[in-house]
Amino acid sequence: MNLLKIKPLKDSDSAVSPVVGVMLMLVVTIIIAAVVSGFAGGLVDGTDQNAPLLTMDVKISNTGSYIGSGFSATVTSVSDPIPTKDIKIATSWKITDDSGDVTPGGSTTTPLVTNVRCPRLNYSCAPYGYGPGVISSSDEQYLTKAYKNLNQHFGNYSLVQGTGLIAYPYGSYQEDAIGSSVGMSDTGGYGVVTGYTYSNGGLYWRNADAAQSVLGTGWEALRVGDTVNVKVIHIPTGKVIFEKNVAVTEG
Repeated sequence: MNLLKIKPLKDSDSAVSPVVGVMLMLVVTIIIAAVVSGFAGGLVDGTDQNAPLLTMDVKISNTGSYIGSGFSATVTSVSDPIPTKDIKIATSWKITDDSGDVTPGGSTTTPLVTNVRCPRLNYSCAPYGYGPGVISSSDEQYLTKAYKNLNQHFGNYSLVQGTGLIAYPYGSYQEDAIGSSVGMSDTGGYGVVTGYTYSNGGLYWRNADAAQSVLGTGWEALRVGDTVNVKVIHIPTGKVIFEKNVAVTEG
């Protein structure tokens, strides 16, 4: 009786190689597609982290005096509380004189970097915060004496709905009130001697004040109708989370 003999497939080994090759190509293709998708979605380089959302009402005024002048803002909404240690505030403006010459100006406020020289303190960081988002301390939250409360320094408070920010020019010495809009005027400061002009003098007069620090030196040349661009930059992501062209008012 003859048994059926099954002959081995001589080409079986060679048949496996193309299958393995195709599978490897598929795997490589999938990996490449995933990497490309990651770059497109910002997952690989981390540049597309979720930046918070922020809206604010911003006011910049120049009355020619320390009274009623300066920078102020109120947070109207945020997606999440924003620590001011995670943001920078950049202002920029241009002034064209009668002869057509253009003078640029502005400043960038960095958290916890001294930008105002104050009496009896090693540092002061404007704009100062008040209201919601500012940690309470043994001292009340001052509007006109905010430099006294370290919790009100830029970098030490957070932006939540209702948080206020202020940067007033110097001019009052009542209780050493730097950036005061009320009280007794010093012998030096903004508009104390001559309107729209800074003058030296006074026990606590310094070369820089909060308004100059946030708006830049020379800001006093701004007049009603001039425009200041205000940006808030989220440091961890590098994204601009707020930008507005703010028209200067007279008070």
